[in-house]
Amino acid sequence: MEEILAQTENIAFDYLKAFGFQDEQVHSLITQGKADLLKGLTKLKKILKEETNSFDEMNNILHSLRGLLFQLGNHTLAEDFSEIEASTKDIDTLNRLRTLLS
Repeated sequence: MEEILAQTENIAFDYLKAFGFQDEQVHSLITQGKADLLKGLTKLKKILKEETNSFDEMNNILHSLRGLLFQLGNHTLAEDFSEIEASTKDIDTLNRLRTLLS
């Protein structure tokens, strides 16, 4: 999870600066974005540890995370989450997600 946060933070700074945001605004947006990202990833990790997974809840979280990642410029990971969202009932997909979050 820490790798996702660090990677997204690095991408977000340049991405948001390219839109003309000032450093102060970028830092504020990244701080809030990381907090929201951590919250969503933590929820997702908790669901994955449960014996019976709530696929609807998992897909809602994945959808939210995908949008947040796109807004922060981490398009590659957002696309990965999109692919995972499309097949969360597949055990290989769930294992891929667990690996991403570890």
